[in-house]
Amino acid sequence: MTKYVVTGSTGGLGSQVFKYLLKLVPASDIIVSLHNPAGANAFIKESGAEIRRGDYGDPASLDTAFAGADKLLIVSYPSIAHELRVKHHKNAIDAAKRAGIKHVYYTSLAFASDSVAEVMQAHLDTEKYLKESGLTYTILREGIYSESYPLYFGFWDPKAGEDDVLIPHSDGSIAWVCREDLGEATAKIMVEDGYGNETRLLSGSKTYTLKDVATLASQLLGREVKLIVGTEDAYVRHNLGKNGPRGEEDFLRKWATTYKALERGELDVIDPLLQKILGRELRPFEDTLRESLGVTAGSVFDKYAK
Repeated sequence: MTKYVVTGSTGGLGSQVFKYLLKLVPASDIIVSLHNPAGANAFIKESGAEIRRGDYGDPASLDTAFAGADKLLIVSYPSIAHELRVKHHKNAIDAAKRAGIKHVYYTSLAFASDSVAEVMQAHLDTEKYLKESGLTYTILREGIYSESYPLYFGFWDPKAGEDDVLIPHSDGSIAWVCREDLGEATAKIMVEDGYGNETRLLSGSKTYTLKDVATLASQLLGREVKLIVGTEDAYVRHNLGKNGPRGEEDFLRKWATTYKALERGELDVIDPLLQKILGRELRPFEDTLRESLGVTAGSVFDKYAK
């Protein structure tokens, strides 16, 4: 019997991994590690999986959460704050060693190994630390979530009545992929032995530039949504004072480096592995865009302010 620990099960990716893991192994073989067990949703509570308290900021709690497990999924801490993010990930990796975890799976991001994007730097530091830990690992560079497109598409809100979308530096192609496809594949990778001490990319099967996103949005809404590539200063001025982190200059300057990465083609990479694992076509980006257009995705921004 293999015992699995899943972190981040209340989040967008972790919840999908948990859902599909339940389809592959008995619930009694799964431990859900949550920083606040009281915040577990009904699906988790009713699943039959064991719920334990595991807080990335509290190493002692991780010792308890990971005890007796064989495989661990470390879902990356949702923040662009570099030092805090790396510290939390190191705490989880160290706890995995103390607990005798046999295989660690880490959800990294799909930018390049020499990325210029600020959001990738903590991932790269974590990847290095995990590789040097002595643990058997699989680093999964999860593709850019289709659901997160507003982060990249100038924080555009289709309900705000402003359809000029401003980004800095450059446009570029992204191999978007939905979280459900990523979650299903990640669960399958965890259950199937393989990919030990490897870094693998789970990307979408088709790329779209942000200009393509503007064209698709225009077609779906029946009005023109226009992409404008401007200066970084103009981008910062345009967003200063908005709700959440997108209104803070420090966040905006850091996030602007994402567009330098797009210019380098860091996300313009298609890998067949995800389709191979799922054995089917991936969900088209257009479907996610169509579903989201009637919804304001404010929560997409807020979680990155930590």
